[in-house]
Amino acid sequence: MSSPGAVCEEGQLSAAQADAFVGMITAFRDLQSTLCLVAPPPETMTELTGAIENVATRLKEFEVGEGERFARDLGMRGQGHPVLIPYRVTELSETSMLGSVSFGLANMGGDGTAHGGAITMLFDDVLGTFVSRRGQPDSRTAFLKVDYRNITPVNRELRLTASIDRIEGRKTFVTGALADGDVVCAEAEALFVRVLPPQP
Repeated sequence: MSSPGAVCEEGQLSAAQADAFVGMITAFRDLQSTLCLVAPPPETMTELTGAIENVATRLKEFEVGEGERFARDLGMRGQGHPVLIPYRVTELSETSMLGSVSFGLANMGGDGTAHGGAITMLFDDVLGTFVSRRGQPDSRTAFLKVDYRNITPVNRELRLTASIDRIEGRKTFVTGALADGDVVCAEAEALFVRVLPPQP
């Protein structure tokens, strides 16, 4: 679990709140990965289903409005939302970003490789968050194209890059890449458009 760093712009959470929430999300991701590996008997699945339902019921006691939720208040790391792929930003400028990411077993499609949909979701999250913080705030995905160049392994640290190529009015054009050493796993190009009030 990465601790908040100066490179990553954080939200309004205290360090204790951020660490505790990320810890809970990490445990949830471990549950997702473990579910991909097991074949328990029916009685065990019934028992554990009840336990998981109890946890969900307990958490529902703390539901809040959109502006107060912790899930999107942890900056550029993808750590604060249970379905997003956590990543680490190591360098960040006004037009470029360098980081790393490792896909887990919950993101696996088959044969030890990441699911193509998980790769696309990563690019959408990383590029969109990058644009909103370094391009234009409140931007939404208008176009996203992903080229799968080579297999993307799971449980291996990969290099993640993003670059703002140009801004035209409300439009921000951005590209990204995912690499395993010198091997390019996937490349993405996207267009994000800044929304205007009262657009959601």
